[in-house]
Amino acid sequence: MSRFPDPARSRAVLIGVSHFPESPGLADLPAVRENVASLWRRLTHDVTGVLEPEHCEVADPEGSTADIGRAIGRAAEEASDLLLVYYAGHGLVDDRGRLYLATHATRAEAPKYSALGVDLLREDLGGSGAAARVLILDCCFSGRAIEVMSDEDGLVDGQLSIAGTYTMTSTTSNAPSYALAGERYTAFTGALLAALDSPRPLSLDEIYRSVVADLRSRGLPRPRQRATDTAGALLLARGPGEPDTRPADPVAEVRFSRDRAAAKGQLKRNAARPLAFTSSFVLAMPVLFAWLNHDPSWLWGIPVFGGACATLAGLIALVSVWSLPRQAELVIDRSAVTVEVHRGTAGAGTLRIPWRDVSHVGVLPPKRGSVNPKLTRVYEGNHLLVVRLRPSVPFPSTKDMRFSADLHELGYRVVATIGSFGAGKEEVLAALDRFAGDRVLHTEQEFLARDPRIRPKMF
Repeated sequence: MSRFPDPARSRAVLIGVSHFPESPGLADLPAVRENVASLWRRLTHDVTGVLEPEHCEVADPEGSTADIGRAIGRAAEEASDLLLVYYAGHGLVDDRGRLYLATHATRAEAPKYSALGVDLLREDLGGSGAAARVLILDCCFSGRAIEVMSDEDGLVDGQLSIAGTYTMTSTTSNAPSYALAGERYTAFTGALLAALDSPRPLSLDEIYRSVVADLRSRGLPRPRQRATDTAGALLLARGPGEPDTRPADPVAEVRFSRDRAAAKGQLKRNAARPLAFTSSFVLAMPVLFAWLNHDPSWLWGIPVFGGACATLAGLIALVSVWSLPRQAELVIDRSAVTVEVHRGTAGAGTLRIPWRDVSHVGVLPPKRGSVNPKLTRVYEGNHLLVVRLRPSVPFPSTKDMRFSADLHELGYRVVATIGSFGAGKEEVLAALDRFAGDRVLHTEQEFLARDPRIRPKMF
């Protein structure tokens, strides 16, 4: 009987590797980037998708083989309904005919120690508690995975072949897969995406038949599949006419904003005390000199120093207030984090970063020692909203605030100072938790755990 997977109990890992710097003989596959991005959008679409965005992980294409393995292992452990693993890239075969999936760090001459072995992938799938396991491979020689997945040797009690598993591959065990020049997607994944766009719900078996018909019509190699139990009846596309049964979040977005008047008031409150102290000190200097030198002529310096202080304070206040945005909004919703700034004659500016482009996001204080909070706290709080974009995704702004040269080199970028929007750290993190899912890092320790390249001194 056909059914949809339970989004809350399902997990997916999408792996797309397009560049192989350790293996010059492996050609770049630029279409793979579009493969993964578009497949993620189909699977997590609000209406037609079957997965929650936070449960559909896109593996870092520049991650190590171990990083990708950990992502698969984590998904296999968490999934209790659907476990889906997709790979697009280069397939490699060793001298014993075993299939390996190339990663960013793979050396083609030694795939056993540098690539992801399908036999190990099979162990993760076989050991998962998921009711349905789906493996989709778009690479050369991918048909060998059919043989691996159906081999019962070495499995506990020979219980899996693998039970509840659906394997779909772009080609046979001894044939290449195709990425046609000038095409947006590779041939197999392009046909897969077209099937997922069906106007009616489709099961895995129906999706496979659609892919076969598409590729055959273009004279391309026939893909292969193998299903055990009732895995082929699992519905992977809802179709536009199918209602979304997932509970709707009553909150569509969270907005943080602070207008010019509020920011100006905060500026006055924060600047009043140090300005008063500085002015009092400067004005006391002529009195002190007059007393020390027994010369009352120094008292004429009071109006001179006072005028200079007033002029300087006025200029600082004018520049500060002029530089404040008329209105600024930080918007966090299901699809992106957006900063909208209006500066009157300078026009409106918008910075939008879709979640699909974000590897992880969090809130960090400014780099220690880089600023004096007593001098720079114009707004309430000076924590920074920080993102790390996925490799090859450019930061969509020419105004790049560098808070740490070391973290900047690792691909981290500042989106905004959250105090600029009248927001506190906990408020922003709560909004990120609602919409950004597993991408959110709450503490410096979580940043360290997620990215082993980071060192504590970088904060």
